[in-house]
Amino acid sequence: MTDVTMESPVSARPSHLVELPLTPLQARWWQLCSRFPGGMSPLVDLVHRLRGPLDADAWARSVDAVVDRHEILRTLFADRPGGPVQLVGPARGIGMELIDLRDLPAEQREERARELLNERRRLALDLRTGPLVHTSLLRLADDDHVWRMTIHHILADGASLGVIDRELGALYPALAAGTAPVLPELTVQYGDFALWQSTADTEQEDEDREYWRAQLAGLPPLDLVEALPRPAEKGAPAAEVARAVDGELTRRIEELARAARCTRFMVLLAALHVLLSRASGQVDFAVGIPVAGVGRTRPELARLVGLFNNALALRCDLSGDPSFREILAATRETVIDALDHQDLPWGEVVAALGLPHDPGRAQGFQAMFLHDEVRVASRLVLPGLRVEEFALGIPRVLHDLMVYAGPGEQGLSVKFVYDTGLFTAETVSGLAEGYERLLRTVADDPDVRLSELVK
Repeated sequence: MTDVTMESPVSARPSHLVELPLTPLQARWWQLCSRFPGGMSPLVDLVHRLRGPLDADAWARSVDAVVDRHEILRTLFADRPGGPVQLVGPARGIGMELIDLRDLPAEQREERARELLNERRRLALDLRTGPLVHTSLLRLADDDHVWRMTIHHILADGASLGVIDRELGALYPALAAGTAPVLPELTVQYGDFALWQSTADTEQEDEDREYWRAQLAGLPPLDLVEALPRPAEKGAPAAEVARAVDGELTRRIEELARAARCTRFMVLLAALHVLLSRASGQVDFAVGIPVAGVGRTRPELARLVGLFNNALALRCDLSGDPSFREILAATRETVIDALDHQDLPWGEVVAALGLPHDPGRAQGFQAMFLHDEVRVASRLVLPGLRVEEFALGIPRVLHDLMVYAGPGEQGLSVKFVYDTGLFTAETVSGLAEGYERLLRTVADDPDVRLSELVK
């Protein structure tokens, strides 16, 4: 391959190139989806409740404009002798499904809307024939709508949803008012990034590969004591347990973070390490976190919808009965070091480690921690409308346990999403309650030792 530094800009490809390579992150999803055909597809989706006098036609045209702006939302995949390629379709907008629920009794509409949306999130999307993007607008009342856009994960990541929200926030007011929207031109597309990345081979990639080999060598899997017998293959539906952390405890967590020169994310992650150690009896395991990936750090790519998010496996070492303050310091160091090596795609880390494939267990880490700084609904601001969340849950998880934390009504909202093939609701409720108690304990006394915390 040509030696291209990561500092060189991504440029628009020649117009005659119609078949484009997959990025390493896309190739990982291709392999996973091809290996296990059928079932539910891995999806990311936006769901907003729009209260107020919505101009449905202007909204549909706004969504069309987003799809036309971003080639990746019009992309399908094909097999070729040299491997899979991605093919960009024409800019023709997207057919929005319109569902009117006003004939139902008012008290039944919200439940029916959730049923319909959850049905659509259980689709198996064919990468070769598509469509890989669906969108629906449900009318619950004249001034009450629920909108969703569901995208196959091979096309987009969680940060892409923020891009879509920001563009809709600029497009809809203009189109509703009959004026021309003002959005900056996209000088490159995701396919250009894929082509650029296919020719990039840098010393940094080799350094990152060696870092992860050393960091994760001999990593044991995480197995919780109260887990059910592990199924031969993953495929059970997901369920969730939610907890609210009050504003006072949230404030003390943030004070502890400042005193330790850490972030709130690091305190919550360190506490999760302790919780999982108590639940497993292990002092050595990894927790996965999502990171923005190389594309989100480049100015020419920052405004694109696409699959840029990567995953990192953060290994913890809780041996020697450390205090929570020491665990937090070690977590801080691990996070900072990992972020310095965050660009190597997780699939390449797996390959470098030679991790075995097990249909019943995610490779590398079995638990993930996801932390948001802002509430999802607050990303989209529309004049004359109130934008609210419309929670649907997660239909299936590839990992055993996913812990989400982010701003709540008054403090923090914490959600434990789990594989029902491995855990009962009672077990996960115990984890969620234990997590809150643990946070209170370490906020009161960060010098408490692990042996006291895992009793």
